[in-house]
Amino acid sequence: MVRVAILHNLRPEQSVGAFPDDMYEEYDTSDTISAICAALADLGLTPVPLVADRQLPCKLQDGQFDFAFNIAEGAGRRCREAVAAALCELLEIPFTGSDALTLAVAQDKAVARRIVSPEVLVAPGRLVEPGSSDMSDFRHLRYPVIVKPNDEGSSKGIGPGAICGSLEAALERCRWLGENYGAPALIEEFLPGVEITVGVCGNGSERRILGVMEIAPADPGMDGNRFIYDVGTKRDWRRRVRYHVPARLPAQTLSIIEASAFAAARLLGCRDLARIDFRLDEHGVPHFLECNPLPGLDPEQGDIVIMCRGSVPYAELVQGIILDAGRRLDIPIR
Repeated sequence: MVRVAILHNLRPEQSVGAFPDDMYEEYDTSDTISAICAALADLGLTPVPLVADRQLPCKLQDGQFDFAFNIAEGAGRRCREAVAAALCELLEIPFTGSDALTLAVAQDKAVARRIVSPEVLVAPGRLVEPGSSDMSDFRHLRYPVIVKPNDEGSSKGIGPGAICGSLEAALERCRWLGENYGAPALIEEFLPGVEITVGVCGNGSERRILGVMEIAPADPGMDGNRFIYDVGTKRDWRRRVRYHVPARLPAQTLSIIEASAFAAARLLGCRDLARIDFRLDEHGVPHFLECNPLPGLDPEQGDIVIMCRGSVPYAELVQGIILDAGRRLDIPIR
């Protein structure tokens, strides 16, 4: 039997008092880990959940694993998602997903933007380092802007106060993010069009689009131009969000988005599975926001899972990740 380590970070059952309150937003629930284990067991594999903590090097070394299924978010700053992948490389354990370099690069939104910008249109924006006093570049941005942590995921640090109508308000938000998240901030022009997320799976010439999903407000009275897919909205997605697959866009726009998603995945070196986010401007032109090479697989509310609902069963989606990894590495999985 093939032993597969399920590398993950578990969200605490009780995170009351955590500060900020979205501290553990990226971590996975026990239900997600159980669902992944069940899917891999159905493939004839032996899944073994392993928490990606400080004991992970020893657990990996002693566990006699044939493969690792990596969804570990890690802890720390912009290189945290790279740690589990780097350990697997060090111990020569084949693993699913992108390598350490891609995981670190994609976590830093400003770096990822620079890498994809030769081929993909990115949302206009600037990075604000903590303590920076040179604001000359930011006066050329069009307002309103959205201010977000540069190296967080799962919309952490993004809420109603993230949209700012002036440079002064944006800088105050940057200061708040620095105090609460300890991270540089990214100031982007707020694009008034629809939000789109794209699932990309496979590798090389076998890369394929899982879906192009539009994320829209559930309330038709809400101004869609000001809608943001923030933490509060994601937590209350059943009431506040409507997902449309495929996105309700012209065929030409969908083609541009798919081509841009393929280009971003290739330029960033994504493997097996990734999610690429875009937002349209006032002219309906899609702009790259970010890439998540380690997208959430929550069986109820993961964006990739919602995107595939009705086309790819959950177990098949999870199994496809490790089967794609096996083909990439020329390793038989079953």
